[in-house]
Amino acid sequence: MPSTSGLVRPVKRARSLRHHLRSACGSARNPLSRPLDRARSRALLLAALALVVAALAGTGVALTDLAAGQRGAALAAAHHHRPDAVLLAPAYQVAGLPDGITRARYQAFAEWTAPSGQRVSATVDVDRPTSAGSVTRIWVDDDGRPSAAPPGAVDVTAHAVLLGLFVLAALAAPTGTLLGIRLRALDRRADRLWQHSWTRLEPLWTGRTAH
Repeated sequence: MPSTSGLVRPVKRARSLRHHLRSACGSARNPLSRPLDRARSRALLLAALALVVAALAGTGVALTDLAAGQRGAALAAAHHHRPDAVLLAPAYQVAGLPDGITRARYQAFAEWTAPSGQRVSATVDVDRPTSAGSVTRIWVDDDGRPSAAPPGAVDVTAHAVLLGLFVLAALAAPTGTLLGIRLRALDRRADRLWQHSWTRLEPLWTGRTAH
């Protein structure tokens, strides 16, 4: 059975949302509701609406990028092939790795058959030290030249998700900043009004005569 606290939280959120809606529209029944309270409710509702729009925009961008990435990956896959390459010499370790690459890289001179049927030989990357005569699978283009692997489903999906999150963050960050500025301004105004009211009413409540 669901816990009581798990049921109470959605109810409290719904009540809070209704409260801010009524307060923002000026239809709140609370006689103590002040213009500052209505301004704070409007700021919160506008920020919530902006976050919803940001989430929708991020989702839309991610889905659009995912569809484009899938089409691009399908097109690239149609022009990439994986023939078996026969190593003509033992593999050797590549010196001078690029920055950020810690795993050792190996290359070897190999020969394979291009999609056109022509025999091609060139230096290719291999996963580990291998001897001459070993067979490894490589990626080549339509001309039979070595190429990088086409983007896979994981790469396409990850790119779309990251792009969607970037759009969401780019839109949500200024929303949060503007909301914080607005709420701090309302808090300062509330403090000034409280000080002004206290200056007028404190002598009446305490019986002290203002000089």
